[in-house]
Amino acid sequence: MIISVSFEEKGTEMGAGHERSDLSGAVLHGFRTGVRRFVAAMLIKSVFFVHSLPALVKHRDVWRSLVAASVFAVFVLLGSVPAGAAEESHPDRIMLRIGGYQVRNADTLMRLDANDLPVGGYIDFHDTLGGDTTATLFRLDGLYRFNEKHSLGFSWYDIKFSGSRVLSKQIEWGGQTYPISTHVDSELRYDIYKLNYQYSLFHNDTVEVGASLGLHIMKIFTGISASGIQQSSNHAATAPLPVFGLFTHYNFTSRLSAFYHYQWFFINYQDRVKGGLQDFLLGVEYRIFRNVSLGAAYNRFAMDVKVKGDNATLNLTTKWNGGMLYGALYF
Repeated sequence: MIISVSFEEKGTEMGAGHERSDLSGAVLHGFRTGVRRFVAAMLIKSVFFVHSLPALVKHRDVWRSLVAASVFAVFVLLGSVPAGAAEESHPDRIMLRIGGYQVRNADTLMRLDANDLPVGGYIDFHDTLGGDTTATLFRLDGLYRFNEKHSLGFSWYDIKFSGSRVLSKQIEWGGQTYPISTHVDSELRYDIYKLNYQYSLFHNDTVEVGASLGLHIMKIFTGISASGIQQSSNHAATAPLPVFGLFTHYNFTSRLSAFYHYQWFFINYQDRVKGGLQDFLLGVEYRIFRNVSLGAAYNRFAMDVKVKGDNATLNLTTKWNGGMLYGALYF
């Protein structure tokens, strides 16, 4: 009788264990499905949200690359880790990413008005001034994790475009007039620093989803000069712009992963800094050694900003596509 009772209780416990296992599996499957749907919705929403800045969508065809990248991200991030795959632990407390960054299809409209004079017209940096639409540069990104929930990220890169052309029409820049048939040289430069606090809303060995808050500090320099008429006008402005963001990191295996970052801001501070920014980054990375990875990323950047200084006001609308090949160190 005692043996029989003991056997029945053990069987009951085993059955309950199977039920708990099935229930845990169902809950985990449902949660992963929810996370994947959230990531898909976040990506798709960002594609439509990008079109919300009217000044940045005059030529909608330039956004096709962003749509294609987002669709790619949906299919990639909705994948799953093979069942039973052996996972190897890799360090990720400190990340340092160094790579070459190429900007393509840069499109910029700009206007510099003297504060005590009537406003002028917008100047197309490429079409009117013969400005560059591509640039190749060095880019640095990093991340420090305090723990699984809290981390601090940073980025730095410096973009420079230059132009030279004989004007086909008269332009106004900084309160000065540059007449038709004048040869002008121009420069446009962005020195960009990013500092972001990141909070993980969900984080396990497979996926991390979170939100970020930080500063996008952009030092802008613009200048036009005409040596033939001994005339030039330069302007520098610094815009410390608060940004909000969403991010996702997905591990297909212990070595292959994908990541997604999307940042935006809208600001109107005492009519001195006004505008919006959107920054989209999607990448794939492979861990070749325990502390070393190689990766590739696509970036879409768009900004519409007005910065009012003591003597002049700069209005600038710009957007570009960017590609990055990089190496990353983890500790």
